[in-house]
Amino acid sequence: MITYQLLPSIKSPLVNKYYKSHRVSSSAASNNAIMVARDNNDIVGVARLAPINSEWFLTGVHVDEQYRNAGIAGELINCLAKQQPVIYSFPYQHLVAFYQRLGFELVTPDSIPCELAQRFNAYVKQGREIVVMIRKNKQ
Repeated sequence: MITYQLLPSIKSPLVNKYYKSHRVSSSAASNNAIMVARDNNDIVGVARLAPINSEWFLTGVHVDEQYRNAGIAGELINCLAKQQPVIYSFPYQHLVAFYQRLGFELVTPDSIPCELAQRFNAYVKQGREIVVMIRKNKQ
């Protein structure tokens, strides 16, 4: 049975160990809000919110290959999204429909805060085929 847990910041090294074992080029910082999916005690999925100035950015979403297509990524993102009223994400273009099902909306890069826009533009220059999306929780 899969369980979901908001991980205390002191345990962020566990997430980095998970990323390393799955060859994911991402790392958790102690100031991230981290949601993990566990099967018994084993971490099988991770999603993080990273603070960028006063905004929250969804990053580091990864699910173990053996657990994919079971709704884990969506549940991780939904659980994390409840933590903040507004979150931004830069998903790859082929994931737009998935994020839309989770309540995200496409926005233009020029409509987001400057720090986020700078990151987006840098990622695009690296050749990433990404878009800007936002999720606003209904309060």
